[in-house]
Amino acid sequence: MLVGEKRRSDAGMKVVEYDGMKIRSPYIFVGLPDVGLVGSIAVSYMIDRVKMAEIGHVESDLLPPILLVRNGEVKNPIRLYSNASSMIALISEMPIHPSILQEFVGSIAEWFRRMDPRLVISITGVPVQNRLNIDRPKVFYISTDEQASSLMRSTQAMVFEEGIIFGAYAAILKACISRSIPTLTLFAQSHLNFPDPFASIEALDVLNKALNVGIDLNELREEAEMIRIRSRELMKQTESMLTEPRLKTAPTFYG
Repeated sequence: MLVGEKRRSDAGMKVVEYDGMKIRSPYIFVGLPDVGLVGSIAVSYMIDRVKMAEIGHVESDLLPPILLVRNGEVKNPIRLYSNASSMIALISEMPIHPSILQEFVGSIAEWFRRMDPRLVISITGVPVQNRLNIDRPKVFYISTDEQASSLMRSTQAMVFEEGIIFGAYAAILKACISRSIPTLTLFAQSHLNFPDPFASIEALDVLNKALNVGIDLNELREEAEMIRIRSRELMKQTESMLTEPRLKTAPTFYG
């Protein structure tokens, strides 16, 4: 453990905070590998554009022994970032296997609770069969916070009125509700098995309008094809889990 690190644990999972983190009542953005990698792409881009610094990571003996190397630095695959004022981002560069999902969600939800967030914002995709014929994917939302719902009504997003949600984002939503943590979950129409940065753009556009986060989306539009190529391997890993019945995380719409 590095000097100054603090460990918070739950059922074998540890949230490791780096020294000097004093953020309270932030917006927390969650991007996990899922349908179309919508959340992963959106939150990764947000981290870069807002110039967030790494403030911690999640570790556990339950996780596979994987480390990443970026620009010569060794990185944990599940990391926390912040802009040192009002925003925290949680991003994972590996799919969360269903066998460890409850431990993972329990750990991060407890950490969220200690941060006393203004709002936890999860971003994911909802697969549509005719995605190639959709120029601008629609964005749906579920909110457990009236203020967030009011802000969303000023955007083009639509209420997710009826259906079923499975998997990681459902588990996060459930864990936050049980801890009285205000949440907003965005679902952008997307491809199922291909990275979909254009769905991520629509989700971020909604956040720009609702929360005034001020993220310039031009670079994401220009680099969409390159992002698709870079994300193919993560999409393959995620797809293998999405095919498992209990990991189908997309919401199901009725009517």
